[in-house]
Amino acid sequence: MMMRKLAINTVIVCINLFLLFISTTQAQETPKIDQLRDSIIINHFGNFKSMHIGYYGSTQNCEPYQVYALKYRNNWFLIVNAKGNISYMHINPPVKEKKIYYPSKYFMEGIALSFSHGYTKLKKRKRNVIDMDIYGYYTFNRYGKKIIKGLLYLEYPYYDKGIFKWKLDEEKAKKMLEEKAAEQVEITKGYSLN
Repeated sequence: MMMRKLAINTVIVCINLFLLFISTTQAQETPKIDQLRDSIIINHFGNFKSMHIGYYGSTQNCEPYQVYALKYRNNWFLIVNAKGNISYMHINPPVKEKKIYYPSKYFMEGIALSFSHGYTKLKKRKRNVIDMDIYGYYTFNRYGKKIIKGLLYLEYPYYDKGIFKWKLDEEKAKKMLEEKAAEQVEITKGYSLN
């Protein structure tokens, strides 16, 4: 009886140690994946050496930063490079009451790929975007427009027809997605193999 309790306690301790090990390794892998994704995006942009800098600025701590801008219709995609730290912004996103949205790295990787394949062209015009006077930004050619339209549909999947005909708030979008998922479940139940 005593040996059985000892064996059970040993198994429980081993399982807990295993779960603890898995959770710490997953927490350590997440930043590595983000850093890898950033390095892939930077490589597609050619380490920003061939890109036109749309705006120069400095932070409150007097650290310089550069802004690279891409435009599709009323949507601006800004890449801010400050001392090797890269951040991405989507200005005028199709989400109601949001002026700035921070897109996923997969979305930005798609934009970077379209830039590296030559689906963008440089416009040397001055535009005002969120208190920044951006001079020189990239627009998409006809192939790039198809790509960015598909990327926007993937990033914001809750639009029925047309691209950005109206803006939805996140609650309505989540509700709409849940309803569509429930419809899919009902359809799959109707086609069961039993």
